Amino acid sequence: MSIMNIARRKYQEGGDAGTYAPGTPAPFLLPFGEALADYTMSELQQPIDIGAISPKVSYMNPLIQEALQKQATQAGLGDIQFDPNTGEVTGVGAGTGVAAYQPYLEKAEAAADPGAYKTYMSPYQTEVLDATEKLLAEQRAAGEGKAAEAAIASGAFGGGREGVQRAEYTRQRDIYDAGIMSKLRQEGLQQAQQLQQQSLKNQLGLGQAQAGFQSGITSGLGAAGTGAQAYSQSILDAIQQQNMLGQQFPMQKIGSAANIFAGVAGGIPGQVQPPITTSPGLTGIQTFGSIFGGLGNLVRGR
Repeated sequence: MSIMNIARRKYQEGGDAGTYAPGTPAPFLLPFGEALADYTMSELQQPIDIGAISPKVSYMNPLIQEALQKQATQAGLGDIQFDPNTGEVTGVGAGTGVAAYQPYLEKAEAAADPGAYKTYMSPYQTEVLDATEKLLAEQRAAGEGKAAEAAIASGAFGGGREGVQRAEYTRQRDIYDAGIMSKLRQEGLQQAQQLQQQSLKNQLGLGQAQAGFQSGITSGLGAAGTGAQAYSQSILDAIQQQNMLGQQFPMQKIGSAANIFAGVAGGIPGQVQPPITTSPGLTGIQTFGSIFGGLGNLVRGR
């Protein structure tokens, strides 16, 4: 037998129903209602911990702080100050004012100077030039000696013909020596200029590489810190939800109990119902007889 039927049976068997106004719950439900009211009042009087159910933001992850510091250092700034409670940035100290890649740019600027090629002249090339000049001078002296010997042998020594021969030899020798020295100097200049251009490219490449490496490190730290902070934030959110459930659960219990009480109270009459004065069977027979009699009159009328 269901609870509703048991309650209805007890009510019909007797009790203090006569002392209750029509529509009020049955007397035996009074303890349930009183207990529900007392429990509701006790829970309503409980203080609410606002701090426990308020949203919270996790402390800035140290990896993110390190990423910010590296980025500031890369830009030539000083130490970053962080709030001890939240971890947010509160200030930036004075730094060198020089970006980390700035030295490479300065060297590249120096390498781009038109006269900078001189610093790239190889000592080996200087030695080659000196040795070549010395060799050419020795060759010139030897040639001049041979020219004098030829003039003596031909009987033209000291004459005008010897002077013409000496002048021609000197002219040709100057052209020859100048050509060799010019070629060596041109080769040395080209090599120095190539080294100068290569140094310029190297400095620019090093500056770009430094910035790229630093950016990669900063991005990696920032990504790792963001993931860690997201996990910390999820923990705080879970704690907040747990605290909110703890605050709401008693009221949910009250609501469930109130629904049960309302269902039971609504299904049980608040006062004794008047007894049935007619028999349902007799009423049915009388109704059927009236219908049958009406049908008979219709048949006779035809």
